[in-house]
Amino acid sequence: MARRPYRVEVDYPKNKSPRYFLVRDVRVGNRKTKVKRYLCSGSTPPSLDDIEYYRKIYSYDLEIKAAKSAGKLGVGAYKTKYLSKDYVDAIEEIRYLYKRFTESLTVNELEQYEKYFEIQYIHGTTAIEGNTLSLGETEDLLLYGINPTSKKLREINEVQNFKNVKKYRDEYKGKVTVDFIKQLHALVMHNIDEQSAGTFRRADDIGIDGCNQLLCPSVEIKKELSKIISYYYKQIGEGYHPFEEAVMFHYFFEMIHPFSDGNGRVGREIFNYMLSKNNYPKLLFLGEVKEKFIRALKLGNNEKYVEMNEYFAEIIVIQRLDILRSRMKAYIDEPEKTGQLTLQSFITI
Repeated sequence: MARRPYRVEVDYPKNKSPRYFLVRDVRVGNRKTKVKRYLCSGSTPPSLDDIEYYRKIYSYDLEIKAAKSAGKLGVGAYKTKYLSKDYVDAIEEIRYLYKRFTESLTVNELEQYEKYFEIQYIHGTTAIEGNTLSLGETEDLLLYGINPTSKKLREINEVQNFKNVKKYRDEYKGKVTVDFIKQLHALVMHNIDEQSAGTFRRADDIGIDGCNQLLCPSVEIKKELSKIISYYYKQIGEGYHPFEEAVMFHYFFEMIHPFSDGNGRVGREIFNYMLSKNNYPKLLFLGEVKEKFIRALKLGNNEKYVEMNEYFAEIIVIQRLDILRSRMKAYIDEPEKTGQLTLQSFITI
C-alpha cells in the first residue's frame, strides 16, 4: 500500500512550545485547503518513527476529514444548473475517497476490482437491452470462454463484444469525438449487424420505447453529435460540474439516437468514460438502478433536468459513498491478507 502523502506542520504559539500537526492537503479544481491533526508539543520535533506511528493511528480520521473538505470545496469550485449543493458535496467526497482508496490497493487488487466491475457492468448494460444471460453466465463467458447453453448467438456476441470495447476504451486516451463514438458502436455491434456497425442510421421512422420525443433527423446526426460534444467540453472548460455535464450529454446523445441499434450500450460507455476521465467512479446499471436509470431519462423528456440529475446522483451516492467510507477504514493501513477481495469491497450492488 502506498503511504498517504501527509506532511508535518509546526505552529509557534506566542510564549508556548511549538505544536506539531499531521497535515493533509486537499484540492478540488482551483480551490485548496488542508486538514490537520494535533500530534505533540515541545522543543524536540517528532522523530520519523513517531510520525509513522501517528500516521497509522490518525490517517483514517484525516482521510475522512479530507473527503468532507473535498465535498465542501467542490460546492464552491464548480458551477451547476441542476445539481443541488448537497449532491455536489457528496459526489466530490466520493471522488476523493475513490481516488485515495484505489491508490491504497496493490496492482493485483486493482486489477481484480477492474475485472469484476467489468463483468457486472457488461451484464447490466446488456440486460437493460433485453439480453438474458445471467451474471454467472456472463462471468463464465468472459473469463473462461464457456458459452451458455440455450442462448441465442446474438446474446452471446452482445456480451463477448465488450472484451474489445474495453480494450479500445482503455487504450484510448483522448476526448470524446464523433469517430470515437462510431468506433465504440462498431465494436458493440460486431457479429450482430455488420452492415450498420459504426454507421449512423439512415432512417427516420424509428422511435425510443416509452418516449414520445421526436428524434434527430438522420441527415443532422453528425452535426448534432458534434454540437453536443463541443457543448460538453465548453461547459467543462467554463467550470460546470463534470458529473452534471456527463448526465446532460448522455441524455442528449440518447435523444439524437444516432444508430439504428446499440444506442443505449454506446451511450452508457461514453457516460462512464466521461466519469473516469474526471476521476469519478463508474456506475453500474443493475437491479433497481436499471429502473432508476430508465426513469431518469424519461424525466429529461419533460425537461425535468433537476430531477433527472438527482436520479443519477442518487445512483452514484447509493453505490459508492458508504462502502468507500467503510473500506477506507479497513485498508488505511496495510491489511493482513485474509482472502480475495470481491466487488462488494468497492461498491454496493
